[in-house]
Amino acid sequence: MHILVVNDDGPPNDSCSPYILPFVQALRRDKHIVTVVIPSTPQSWISKAHLVGKSLTSVRHHPSPLAEDEGVEWTVVNGTPASCTQLGLYHLTSHLPPVDLVVSGPNWGRNVTTLYNLASGTVGGALEGAQCGKRAIAISFASKDKEPKDIIEAACRVSARLVSRLMEVWAAGVELYAVNVPMISGVDTRKAEYTTSLPCYWTQNSLFQEAIKETPERVGTREFVWRPQLKDVERGVSRAYNGTDGRAMAEGHISVTPMIATFRSVDGLTGSVFR
Repeated sequence: MHILVVNDDGPPNDSCSPYILPFVQALRRDKHIVTVVIPSTPQSWISKAHLVGKSLTSVRHHPSPLAEDEGVEWTVVNGTPASCTQLGLYHLTSHLPPVDLVVSGPNWGRNVTTLYNLASGTVGGALEGAQCGKRAIAISFASKDKEPKDIIEAACRVSARLVSRLMEVWAAGVELYAVNVPMISGVDTRKAEYTTSLPCYWTQNSLFQEAIKETPERVGTREFVWRPQLKDVERGVSRAYNGTDGRAMAEGHISVTPMIATFRSVDGLTGSVFR
C-alpha cells in the first residue's frame, strides 16, 4: 500500500515534532510504500487552510540517513498541511504507484472534541485527502511531554497496525478517521474503539489575551497575543460521556472517530425564509 504521510508539526525534532520519524519507520517495517510531504515549519491550529496567492516551494529533505536508506522520499513545503496533501497527491508522487491512503500525523498532542477536530492542522491534512477522493486517517498522540522511547515506539506500532486494519474494514460512507492514541505504558495492548467527537464550544474562555489596551496615544488600536485558555475543552473532556473520543481517552483507550469531510446541513428546514 502506498501511504502519503503529512503532518502539521513539521520536520522531525524533539521539541515539537517527535513522532513522525518513528511512525514512518513503523509503516516501512509493515512493508508499505511511504512518501512524506510535510510543512517546513509547525502549522498547528490551521485546519484545512491554503495560503491563497502564495507560491510554494518543495525541497527534498531526509531527516536521517536511515530514512533515505529505507527508500522513503521526504519533502518539506513552505505551506500548510492541506497544501502538503495537494502537492503530495498531484505533483510529487507521479513517478510512484498511486497513493492509496493519506495519513496525517502523528500529531504532537491529542485532538479530541469538535473544537480540536475543526481547528487541527493534522485533521485538516486528512480532510484535504478525503476531498481529493482518497481515504484518509488523522492520527494524534495524546501527549506534549517528552515521552520514553519505548512508549513512542509502542504507539507507532499500534498506529501502523491500526492503519492496516482500518483499510481492511473501511466502513461504507466513511471518508476519514480521526484517531487518538494515549501515550501510556502498554499502549500497544489497549483497545481501539469507534467513537463520536465530543461536542465542545468556546463559552467562557478565548484563544487570545489582550496584551496592549487602547490608550489615548493609541486610539482605536488594541493588541492581542495567542494564549489559548483551554478550560472549556478540559471541562468538556472531564464530563465526556460514553462513546465519545474524550471518554475513550480518559479510559486509556484508542479512539477511532469515523467522519465525513463536510459541514452537514440541518435536516427538516424547507420553504421560504421570507417573502
